[in-house]
Amino acid sequence: MKPALLVTVDSLRYDHYQHMSATKAFLGDTHPSTFATNTATPSCFQSIIGGIYPGEAGVTPEESFVPKLEYGHKMGVSTNRFLSARYGYDAGFDRFVEPDRNGKSLKDRIAANMTPQSTVYGIASRAYNAYQSLRGTVGDASRDYRPAAEVIDDLLESVAVEAPDGDWFGWLHFMEPHHPYNPDDAPVSRTEAQQVTRRLLDGRGSEADAELGRELYRGEVEELDDRLARLWDAVSDETRVLFCADHGELLGEYGEWGHHATMCPEILRVPAAGRNLPVDLTDSEVRSLVDVPSVFLGAEHGDGDLSRDTAFAASNGNHAAMNAQHFANAEGVRTLNGEKAADRDLKLALEEWTATAAEPVSKDQLPEDDLEALGYK
Repeated sequence: MKPALLVTVDSLRYDHYQHMSATKAFLGDTHPSTFATNTATPSCFQSIIGGIYPGEAGVTPEESFVPKLEYGHKMGVSTNRFLSARYGYDAGFDRFVEPDRNGKSLKDRIAANMTPQSTVYGIASRAYNAYQSLRGTVGDASRDYRPAAEVIDDLLESVAVEAPDGDWFGWLHFMEPHHPYNPDDAPVSRTEAQQVTRRLLDGRGSEADAELGRELYRGEVEELDDRLARLWDAVSDETRVLFCADHGELLGEYGEWGHHATMCPEILRVPAAGRNLPVDLTDSEVRSLVDVPSVFLGAEHGDGDLSRDTAFAASNGNHAAMNAQHFANAEGVRTLNGEKAADRDLKLALEEWTATAAEPVSKDQLPEDDLEALGYK
């Protein structure tokens, strides 16, 4: 069989795909109207891997599209703890690599012997985080996530040994450009970059912080593209590839940074591109992340639709509906560029979605240790 590859990127804005020159050269332009189903990774990946609209965290082996793929070797490399065996994302893989939970810190040692929500664990976590904050003021920081170059090496080395005939499927998830924004070639130290990011996310950033924060975010995107260039050069031209983000990111719009429950195009409109897919992304004017398994398999899977005109999202009691021209939420209808608009059909679709959509898991319902690993605690 021809090799196949799913590449997912955390927190990549639609409008920053233009800065990924190597990826654009290999995959072409992004689909213009692809939308996330939620504003955060745990729920978005229920759609990307399970083909379902978000509900409780994680996927089951029956929901995941990976077990349906018939390849001699299937390998996944996750850099996000919400995309791990704890949440069912290892289903169907012959080899699955996820972030290590067996750390050596005080917090990690205690966590190994109790539930994430326990009182003692919370005390240990706060003490450890205070130590980390103090350490960040007196020494250089390290990168929070496994870097893209290592992820790519892991896949290429594995398939070279396990599937030299090219009969393999790989899923790679990259954390660049998830906050904190601290690319290797930043104009400031990694410690300072992380401190700037914390101030922006906490609403304490200055105008200078905001300007630097946007530069750092773009630097993360360009750095990832530079690393991906090696991947695109290494895989064969016949490889089936689907590339997408799980959600976008706010860079000061509406006075916010990061990705919260705000229903807006900056978070919900995502880049998506591919090649050699059984179903071309451009065959439908609108795509949703819930359609990813269907597009990859060439047959509808779960809640996926191979030809849709409306996409939907839900998060923390908020809802949105999107089509190729417009975005609708509780505040009204706008164009994808933010201008006020009228779209009666989309407004009616939003009303129906609001009345029928399941409530996705919220952050306060997720394990505290995983939230902390991603900087949410």
